[in-house]
Amino acid sequence: MALPLVRALQAQLPRTRITWVIGRGAYPLVAGLAAEGIDFVVVDKPSTPLSYVRFGCLMAGRKFDAVLCLQANWRVNCMYPLIQGKRKIGFSADRARDFHRWFVSESVPSKPTHNVDAFWQFGEAVGLVRPASPTWGLPIQVEAAAWAEANLPTGPLLIVAPCASKPERDWLPDRYATVMRTAAEKHGVALVLLGGKSKREQAMARAIQGQVGKPLCDLTGQTTLAQMVAVLARARVLLAPDTGAVHIANALGRRVVGLYAVARSRRTGPYGQLQFCVDRYDEAVREVLRRDPKECPDDVRVHRLAAMRLIQADEVTAQLDRALETMR
Repeated sequence: MALPLVRALQAQLPRTRITWVIGRGAYPLVAGLAAEGIDFVVVDKPSTPLSYVRFGCLMAGRKFDAVLCLQANWRVNCMYPLIQGKRKIGFSADRARDFHRWFVSESVPSKPTHNVDAFWQFGEAVGLVRPASPTWGLPIQVEAAAWAEANLPTGPLLIVAPCASKPERDWLPDRYATVMRTAAEKHGVALVLLGGKSKREQAMARAIQGQVGKPLCDLTGQTTLAQMVAVLARARVLLAPDTGAVHIANALGRRVVGLYAVARSRRTGPYGQLQFCVDRYDEAVREVLRRDPKECPDDVRVHRLAAMRLIQADEVTAQLDRALETMR
């Protein structure tokens, strides 16, 4: 979601040296930008005093006109004093967490709903003119694209990434199976499962396979991050809960049907494709938290497994039908 900001910096400030401090896990997604002149500082998020010392050594001697502080949590906030910058720009009070404003010299002015818009405010703070639509330009590795070509079925693909980072954001395997079976019968799509190596993701994949009753290409736990990007680039539609695959597929121009109940889709959903999401957040706030959703700030989460169970298979099928029809 920060990539459109980086692309705008490249386009509008072409002589500016851009340094991107990035986590080791996310780096493979954008490593190709190094060939375009982006200077990456690849780190593990600090967890001990020694790790902060090491980060300080990495940043020693580097001086910046502006530091865009795009994360606001304790561990990252404590990294900002180790970066020398004339300006340190952070989030406004309504998005700042963990005393974020102690670590920055100025803040962006307001609270856009979606995270992509929030990142755009940092560009405006350094004089960028916002284009009519964001540009991602997510690089795809040649080797990864060849791997995807060799391992994916032919024809239009419905790719399902069923698990999010937390179990509370996962949907139910029997409902995934119902939706996938219907899509295969109605639209003739080939079915692909995508996920990581965790026991939870492996168990979810087995449960879906046992109920879908259709040929299924299961790539769960078999892809690197670069290969996952290449696989998502081949999707006709991605079906997934609130997880990183949603934003990767969206950045690649693929249609996305997102499933939301723990958080609002208008904040963390696929940017520009919210019309294809199934969002039961308001209902979850009322039924699970016993609160009025109109009075809940956008950052309130429904941390209960019951939230995602409010999403029904028939409404997901209806959205999937719409998404597949628009991609013909």
